[in-house]
Order: sequence, then structure tokens, then C-alpha cells
Amino acid sequence: MFSESAEYYDLIYGKKDYRAEAETLRQLFRIYVPQARSILDLGCGTGEHLRFFPEYKVTGIDLDPKLVGIARKKRLDGSFHVANMKQFQLSAKFDVLICLFSSIGYLLTDEAILAALACFKAHLALGGAIFIEPFIERRAWINGRVDIVTGEGEQRKVCRMMRGDRQGDLSILTGHYLLADGTKIRYAEERHELLLLDQSQWQDLFRKAGLGVEYLTGQFSSRGLYVAWEGDRVQARP
Repeated sequence: MFSESAEYYDLIYGKKDYRAEAETLRQLFRIYVPQARSILDLGCGTGEHLRFFPEYKVTGIDLDPKLVGIARKKRLDGSFHVANMKQFQLSAKFDVLICLFSSIGYLLTDEAILAALACFKAHLALGGAIFIEPFIERRAWINGRVDIVTGEGEQRKVCRMMRGDRQGDLSILTGHYLLADGTKIRYAEERHELLLLDQSQWQDLFRKAGLGVEYLTGQFSSRGLYVAWEGDRVQARP
């Protein structure tokens, strides 16, 4: 998915406030899972969120080997694996599972999402919780929108123009890149497909997966945050 832009990923999202997002999550962890000591990041990307959780034992999985390689360099004490979030098996359970930056949106069918939720559930420690940042809801999607992002490091520079289109409930993001490394400049193109779901659909999927869920608005991102758990428990209201 990020075969062309992996090495430029952190430049493209250089303005994203990972530190503030991590602090918001830390506060939520203290409310929902006060005993938490371990985190599994599903779709961890370059591991930038995990960089701001030094007090936790961290593990990350991602489908892209290049992104996993970058993440490993950021948390040398962490454990990172190339794996698909809908079908993976680790030899541990975790207090907290996070799936952020709409990574869950890359699962394009209800069946794929349910398979992932079953896998998440299987890796959740007793009393733990799952935190999922969804993709844009169907009603909020703006078809034909074009966004531009630029980033610059010591040797690398990037300019990305991304156009969003839609086919039914499938959003199609086409990224056009100018990538510079030293004096060399090249053009690249990437295609990303993400599923558009509404809250009612998400609630139904969590129910089918046997998970309790609460939807938080205005605390983490404009897309909201789902907090899910296994079994009966009282909802926490931060």
C-alpha cells in the first residue's frame, strides 16, 4: 500500500501531533484499563505513536515490511512483525490494543472486519480494551476532493496530491507524488482503498464479534474513537 512512499511517510505526516494523540490515549488507558502495562498496535505504520509510550511494553504489526523496518528503529525495545491484522497469531495477550489513523478502513468487507475483531479479541488480556479510530463515515465523505501535503527533511523532500473518489461504499484515494532524494527527483503513484461505514454499521459489527463498545467523540480525532471490550463491564465515561 505504501510501496512508493514508505520512506517518506514521516515527512508526509510531519504535522500530525502524535505526541498529543498519545497523551490523550494515555488518559483513556487510565480510565478504561488502569492496570495496563502492554500495548499492541495494529497497523502500526512507522511506529510513531508507540515512540511516545516509553513506560509500556510495546508490540506492533503492519502489512508493509518497509514501515515495520522503520518502526523497529524507533523502539529498539519493542517487538514488530509483518502481519495482516485480520489473520495473525502472537504468543502473548495485551492489556491494550490500538488500531489508529483509520488503518481499520483497509478491511473492505464485513467478513474481513469480523475476522480482524476476532483476532483482536483473541489477543486481548482479561480486563483489557481495544481502541479503534475508524475511517470517515459515508455521510461525511466528499467526492472528488483533492488535498496537497508537502514535507522536507535533510536529504528528502516530498509533495503529495491526493484525490478521493467513491464507488459505492468504497473510497478510492489516488496519491500522486514528487519524491526527491538528494538531487534525484521521481514521480510515483499509489492507490488506497478504504471502506466507508456509519456508526450503526460499526455497532452491529462489534456486537456480532461479541464485544461491548462505546463511541467517543471530540476527544481523540474528528473521526471519533471506538472503545471495545470483551464480556460484561460498566461503561467508563471520561
